[in-house]
Amino acid sequence: MGNRETTILVTDSGLGGLSVFSGMAGALAKDGRYDRVSLIYFNAWPSQNKGYNHYPDREARAKVFHNAMDAMAGFAPDHIYIACNTLSVIYPFTRFAKETSIPVTGIVDHGVDMIHRELVRDDQSRVVIFGTPTTVQENTHKTALIQKGIHPDRIITRGCLNLAGKIERDPFGDEIGAMIDENARAAAAQLGKCSGKVFAALCCTHFGYCREKFHAALARHTGTGIGILNPNEEMVAGACDTGGSPGQPEIRMRIFSRVTWEPSRINAYDRLLTPVSPASVDALKHYTLDRDLFSIDID
Repeated sequence: MGNRETTILVTDSGLGGLSVFSGMAGALAKDGRYDRVSLIYFNAWPSQNKGYNHYPDREARAKVFHNAMDAMAGFAPDHIYIACNTLSVIYPFTRFAKETSIPVTGIVDHGVDMIHRELVRDDQSRVVIFGTPTTVQENTHKTALIQKGIHPDRIITRGCLNLAGKIERDPFGDEIGAMIDENARAAAAQLGKCSGKVFAALCCTHFGYCREKFHAALARHTGTGIGILNPNEEMVAGACDTGGSPGQPEIRMRIFSRVTWEPSRINAYDRLLTPVSPASVDALKHYTLDRDLFSIDID
């Protein structure tokens, strides 16, 4: 049974997906299926001051993300996990999605399954899907939930303008609480009078770092019971639910980015991630900066 190896690649646009990367590292450290695990984090953020939400349309975003996915394939991963809701809704429109033989899992599917499970369990409950503007505009979560039989009136969506970027740059920043409060207030206005539990689905990987703020703000503005749904956790469980015997594989962790992360940002994520996986923080502190990691040309 020796010499069992796997290469798992996690991608996100920025540092949000490191919560998934760290969660996988913690779970895989006890996974008896493998002797060696190569765990790679690929930052698909395209330019230092320009993310996917800054591109003019879906076609432009899909072209850039295709280039990033094509570069990921160069690492020969056994599985790619898109730990980003924005990129998960863009992925089906990339040429890579039509051509690859590599298994690719997007976090949106995990989020939809998680939300559906809770709404079915409590038929008086409703959900607020908090995401980036791109994620909400694509409406993928809501459409999938309706197809699964959830009534549209039970689903509220809220695109949180600039919040992911603020959390990316400074997850402990003073402005974040006020931004979350404003989005929770707007969501509560859409909900109206609540007779049942309200779930806050954090459908941006960055938002999970602020789950307590979301919980407090939505509870304050709705006056009802709040449940937090974090698809990041669902993705980790889906990737690492072995059901088999425990083990202690050798794990190699590497992080790649074509943009720079300043020391203050790395220190902030050190505080967030060390309790989950100190090894992932060490990998972040020694990340590989490669300005040619993938092309951002859309012509």
